[in-house]
Amino acid sequence: MTQFPLHNFAGLTALVLHRSEEPVRRVVERCDRLGIRAIPHTGDLDLGTAEQADMIILDIDTGHDGQLPWDAGRAPVPLIGLIGSESPGRLAWALGQGVDAYLPLSALGNLFSALVIAHETFARKTQRSEQDRDVARQRAGRLDVIRAVLALMPDCGDEALALKQLRAMAMVEQISLEDAAARLLTERQPSRMGG
Repeated sequence: MTQFPLHNFAGLTALVLHRSEEPVRRVVERCDRLGIRAIPHTGDLDLGTAEQADMIILDIDTGHDGQLPWDAGRAPVPLIGLIGSESPGRLAWALGQGVDAYLPLSALGNLFSALVIAHETFARKTQRSEQDRDVARQRAGRLDVIRAVLALMPDCGDEALALKQLRAMAMVEQISLEDAAARLLTERQPSRMGG
């Protein structure tokens, strides 16, 4: 069974993007009860303001692409979508933005649950993105591994021994095979200054 960490949101900051005063007041009250500093914000965000928050609670009924200063699905913090009406177009927009959790305005008492879900979803997306970057970096480094093996072959005699030597270098340096290959190739490049 997967275990999730206990969440304590006290001391965190939430930007509340909503144009209507009453929903903002209710969200701010709920945040206060959880120890979250809620900052109401109307209009479009700039990246600096967004990155100062630990989460963003936004009204998906009036949300639009220009409101958020990042590409769809690339929010720097967890997004919690407030749902006033369940319009298919609005929900589609929120899904396209990668909103991490949803909370009907009629159920603000469930804010804590929405925050837990949003933060867990965001953490998993971030981890998956890092894994995807690592895989892409490894794939891109395969050619360097081949080049490094070829560079080592004159000293080693054959490709199996050259690859073994490259692996040993990676283990000693405690780096990936691809990084060891790139390092070896860099070290073996003739100096551009002619020396």
